[in-house]
Amino acid sequence: MFRIFENKSREERLCEKYSRLMQRSYKIALIDKEKSDRLNYRARKILAELKRMKCDLVETRSETA
Repeated sequence: MFRIFENKSREERLCEKYSRLMQRSYKIALIDKEKSDRLNYRARKILAELKRMKCDLVETRSETA
């Protein structure tokens, strides 16, 4: 019923972190391109780690296109 006390898997945490970083990167892109690039770089490192783990939680545009 409630997931308050359940621990999330490492993949779920990384997936959420990736999503947050990409959203922040997108919002900041119009204001500060350099900061946006740094956030995007961190997000891509997380995505690469998720791919190494063969995680199915994250689907990238290049895989679906």
